[in-house]
Amino acid sequence: MKKFLPIIILLITFTLSVIPVKAESSRRLAVVYYNEACDECATYINGELLEILQTNQVELVRKDYINQRENRTELNQMNDSLGVPLELQSHLVTFIDEGRIILQGEPPRHVVDDLLSAQDLPVRILIYSEEGEGDGYKAWAFAGPVQGYDVNEPITTYLNWYHANQASFESSGIARTTSKLLPAVLLTGLIDGINPCAMAILLFFITFLFTIRKRRAAIARMGLVYIACVYIVYFLVGLGLLRATSLVQGHWLGQLGAALLILFGITNLLGAVFPKFPIRLEVPEIGKEGLKNWMYRATLPATIVLGTLMGLESFPCSGGPYVAILGLLGSETSFWQGFGYLALYNLMFIMPLVIILILALNPVMGAKIQAWERASSHKVRGITGGVMALIGLALLIWVL
Repeated sequence: MKKFLPIIILLITFTLSVIPVKAESSRRLAVVYYNEACDECATYINGELLEILQTNQVELVRKDYINQRENRTELNQMNDSLGVPLELQSHLVTFIDEGRIILQGEPPRHVVDDLLSAQDLPVRILIYSEEGEGDGYKAWAFAGPVQGYDVNEPITTYLNWYHANQASFESSGIARTTSKLLPAVLLTGLIDGINPCAMAILLFFITFLFTIRKRRAAIARMGLVYIACVYIVYFLVGLGLLRATSLVQGHWLGQLGAALLILFGITNLLGAVFPKFPIRLEVPEIGKEGLKNWMYRATLPATIVLGTLMGLESFPCSGGPYVAILGLLGSETSFWQGFGYLALYNLMFIMPLVIILILALNPVMGAKIQAWERASSHKVRGITGGVMALIGLALLIWVL
């Protein structure tokens, strides 16, 4: 017996050390993000939700996102990282089991109960039930279409339907969105980049540098710095607006974006057809004078300022399509997906400038392009305006 005593003690010690780890690993957690000023939310959290979670041995953590701004940031990051569409986001959100179960709003009690006790759940499932949008609820497992049900319908109806049709679903809604949104972003960015404002400034700048006998290598370097600054500034402006759209919920953002694209396209078209049309989307005269002052300094630091100012002052000339696309990105994508689309949009936006820079490094070709730009600016504005309006119409039909 004495021989086996050390082994028995070792086994007992090992067992005792493992038990807490298993208990800790099996602990379930629910994190609810809410507005502390919402009395109805507090009643639901401290009443029905707490009872359901306690019954299923799930610990509840409360996070007020109004008085503690870091919680708002955390909530946005959770929605973005998990890919929760804006139209399925509520002011009251509960993430259970690290987001495997997501409750948006106040879903029916029997639905939450069944989800917490179910064994064969999808990788992730979201239940949406918002006050003022009917008595039912919506269910979505991040694949296939969102399904709506009457308040008394059990969640097993959706789960059975999902498992029966899972093989036919796309792995996510991203592929379907990408198939339409990506071409729209690329084409609109390219059309937006073909605008007389940025093109005229770059051509004038290159011509001036040749006039003061700058070497071709120096002109190429300053041209690339100018274009890079336009890209960075325009991208950062768009990134700030994209972040702002993530704070506003609603599918209407996509509809508004498409409508804006139509409006600005028609405005450009009318300005080209009727030269005296009162509304013009262009850089103000005072802005042009400021750009010329920096241009005439013909130094690399001055080129950085020139490109930065051009990026900021491009909005009166080309900001309409940009805002429109940002509205679509805010409606149809998560923040990080929108970040990628935004980078691609701006890459297409500067593509005409890169082409012009390459061609204009030949002084003869540069002079021809400048003469063509001056003679054809109204025609170019009209064509791009018409294309923008058509793209906006197609996108509006898509998002309705």
